[in-house]
Amino acid sequence: MKSVRSPIPSAVRPVALALALAATASSMGAARAVTSPLTAAAVVPDKGPASGPVVPASPASAASEAYVDLRDPVRAVSQYKIDLWQTDQGLPLNTVQALLQSRDGGLWIGTAGGLARFDGKRFVTFDTTQSPEVASQPIFGLMEDTRGRLWIGHPSGALVYEHGRFTPAITKAQTGARRIWSFVQDKSGTVWAAGEAGLFRVRDGEVRNYGLADGLPTLKLRALALDTAGTLWIATSNAGLVAMPPDGGFKVFDTRNGFPHLVVRQVMADPAGGVWAVTAGGGLVRMQGVDHPAPRVYTTADGLSSDHLTALARDARGDLWVGSWGGGVSRMRDGRFDTLSTANGLAGSQIWSMAADREGSLWIGTWVDGLNRLRNRSFTVLGTPEGLSHDNVRSVLFARDGSTWVATSGGGLNRLKDGRITVMRKADGLPTDEISTLHETRDGTLWIGTYTAGVARLGRDGRFESFGIDAGLPGNEVRAILEDRAGTLWVGTRSGLARFDGHRFEAVKAPGLPAEGVAAILQDRSGALWFGTTGQGLARWQDGVAKTFTVADGLVSNWIIALKEDARGALWVGTNGEGINRIKDGRIGAIRTDDGLWDGLSQTFLEDRAGQFWITCNRGFYRVSRADLEAFLDGKLERVRSVGFGPGDALRATSFAGGLQSAGGVDAQGRVWLPSSGGLVIVDPARLPGGGEPPAPRIELLKVDGETHALDGHALALPPGPVALRLTLAASTLREADRVRFRFLMEGLTRDWTDVGADRELTFPALQHGRYRLRLSSSLDGARWRESDTPLDVTVRPRFHQTGWFQALVALLAIGLFAGLVSWRTRLTRRRQAEMEQLVAQRTEELRLANEHLRRLSFLDAVTGLANRRRFNEAAAEEWRRARRSGGSLGLVLADVDAFKRYNDQMGHLKGDEALAAVGAVFAASVGRAGDLAARYGGEEFVVLLPGADRAAAADVAEHIRAGIEALGLPHPSSPAAPVLTVSLGVAACVPSDERTLESLIAEADDALYTAKREGRNRVR
Repeated sequence: MKSVRSPIPSAVRPVALALALAATASSMGAARAVTSPLTAAAVVPDKGPASGPVVPASPASAASEAYVDLRDPVRAVSQYKIDLWQTDQGLPLNTVQALLQSRDGGLWIGTAGGLARFDGKRFVTFDTTQSPEVASQPIFGLMEDTRGRLWIGHPSGALVYEHGRFTPAITKAQTGARRIWSFVQDKSGTVWAAGEAGLFRVRDGEVRNYGLADGLPTLKLRALALDTAGTLWIATSNAGLVAMPPDGGFKVFDTRNGFPHLVVRQVMADPAGGVWAVTAGGGLVRMQGVDHPAPRVYTTADGLSSDHLTALARDARGDLWVGSWGGGVSRMRDGRFDTLSTANGLAGSQIWSMAADREGSLWIGTWVDGLNRLRNRSFTVLGTPEGLSHDNVRSVLFARDGSTWVATSGGGLNRLKDGRITVMRKADGLPTDEISTLHETRDGTLWIGTYTAGVARLGRDGRFESFGIDAGLPGNEVRAILEDRAGTLWVGTRSGLARFDGHRFEAVKAPGLPAEGVAAILQDRSGALWFGTTGQGLARWQDGVAKTFTVADGLVSNWIIALKEDARGALWVGTNGEGINRIKDGRIGAIRTDDGLWDGLSQTFLEDRAGQFWITCNRGFYRVSRADLEAFLDGKLERVRSVGFGPGDALRATSFAGGLQSAGGVDAQGRVWLPSSGGLVIVDPARLPGGGEPPAPRIELLKVDGETHALDGHALALPPGPVALRLTLAASTLREADRVRFRFLMEGLTRDWTDVGADRELTFPALQHGRYRLRLSSSLDGARWRESDTPLDVTVRPRFHQTGWFQALVALLAIGLFAGLVSWRTRLTRRRQAEMEQLVAQRTEELRLANEHLRRLSFLDAVTGLANRRRFNEAAAEEWRRARRSGGSLGLVLADVDAFKRYNDQMGHLKGDEALAAVGAVFAASVGRAGDLAARYGGEEFVVLLPGADRAAAADVAEHIRAGIEALGLPHPSSPAAPVLTVSLGVAACVPSDERTLESLIAEADDALYTAKREGRNRVR
């Protein structure tokens, strides 16, 4: 054992994100450690009077820092998640010159290689047949007007896109083949456009050009904005900033009257009045209005990354973003600039365009590096960018004195308190910087477990004491620490269990107790101690007696890494990948991934105020209701529902701490703190991704028989069928695009909603004539759905012979023919009276033949042409008796068409009968020997009787049938087994005896069929 007194701190380093502490204030002592302004909230539970070790803090004041709480997760720009799309992901070109989010939530992107539309998952581009101006030509400007039309600036004019069609708005002749850069629409509906041929006004279809003769100082215009007073502001490429008041005329702001630069790249209105402008060398300019000519100029001296600026955007929070040429993007908040560039993960620092969407994300177009998105992380992350000493966080502890202790592997120990982070390392007295776990005893002593040097104790006097193998520990790799109610301290190591006698440790060895790794320790309400081991199961120690539970007793695994006792006294057991156990009233229940768990790894159980368990694993973490788990284990629920959070939720890492205690905690505000290899993830259960209203679904693209069809809001009228209809779906969210799932109801074709999950393609391969209505619905969680306000009405016109008038004409002709036949028959009757006796004899013979034919038909199925169930029963009984006499084998194949009800519902009963006939033909072709019989057993079930066949031979016949039906290639869009119609088959064979009956043979084949369907369908068992 050794003890070290920590010396005075020597360094204070600033950090990025400040989060307020809602804990009682307490003084901090003076011993050596590195202290930083805190960048994430350390709000702790109320555990009684403040007590704890004296820990150093810098005397430097943090009052100059701007502190907020966890409700502001993007206080620091480091909290933004940066996403990137380039040509490899479908972007037409990596030069992104214009960005716009339209009212339906989609993102329009103008690149140097054409126009694209993005739904958060994929890009839709336009070919030359739709418009040569947008297919591969540069796009410079985008605007959506009040009618929902998209205005597009290109190298020689402007287009308008509406209902899938492009029409010219400003022609090549009107611009002199010069580009259009920008648009704005005023309150009257007039559209103004800026380009390299001056200013254009488009009103009621008429275009007027303003040039030098009208008072403009130059024809090279770059951007437009309308301020709250109605003044039109014009950014120029060589003459500064120009204002056009509502009463007309132009007023120029240039270097002669205080404007800092002649090259203005963009201008943007401010909600408070006036505009912001960015210049190519003079910085950022704030103009209060045309009557307040004195500009406020911001440059690198004020914190901007560059004075050569290119783009502006204002996000949903009201923050101003400034793009630069070479310095990335800067955010202006409360008069302060923070910058993101390639050094922070931004792809490209030469910014061309920016746009803020309605979900709080910022889209950034670069010169040659593609499209970036800055979005709020779904969860706050506290790591090295925010001031922690290391990103690999292993344990978190909320202490009684209001501190939050954070253990890192490689960065030592961090203390979060009073808005600051204090770091303690090996140089400060810790035996190592590789910290594994933490525990606070009732007297306020902090015990620190390590991976390489045993445990350390930080006393209230600020002294570290280290205990290793020489102090009695069985090993130096510590995974769990617990003080029991008697005051005994227990330590679990990779090499066994130990307890502290007040001076040193002693290894605890007894029959039934773990001899090796201990990863979790818990004392239940009865006083029993439970030890989770790394391979030896779960041990219980009570009244000096140990009992071990293993997989033989019902545990899903012998590798136990997490334990929790709930309010009802049930013990929850987490394992290393096999699922969860519950021990209650002496019974062990099991829950696995097949039962609905998002992952089988359970590294911690943290219960929030709503009764939800939060469980970490190596691909993120997930939430599952304790009530659902209990209902499942009690037989009241068929499957639990768990919600996972992983890479799509903007985590810095998906591997979370595990195999130790405690790997997480819940603070007094109900937030869940989860240590990961990418920092400390802080989850607010009240603010979860996907927790808002479901997005609105929409049809992004529609194709009829392979040809793109315009979406104009009207009913879809299609030519005589069958017609192939294909739709691409999207939803009004870009941020949550990965979470969106869809379902549809095609009235006239399907009876119920069909859930297609995340699939964004709907295909109806052969719509017959008739009227349909397609209803769409979308959801983020599968529980709450939002239906589209505009269902798509579809009419497939009939062919001439399917029309009502044609069918009426046919009916009239039939009636006339029938009347003629009756008249002719009446006349003929008198003439044939004499021949009646001869006909009676003839008819009698015909009747006999007909009866014989009917008898044969009674053994046939009308749909498939196969033998029916009656014929099968007779033949099976006959062959059973024959096999019993001869001692031969009798084989049987029982088959069922996979998901045939869904096929009938979606394709119609007529198609269903056609499919059954095709399947019956395969069965008929599979039997060729004398005595073999293929029959329709009932509904979508078929049976094959194979006299003399053993099980292997019968299985060969079954596989031949399965492959033949799959090869038919009958489309089955809603099948869970394959995109085509398939069957599952069960095989059985036996030699009839006193112990075996025909019924048992059929039952055996039925069991095998059930096994084939349970294992995934489209197989032989």
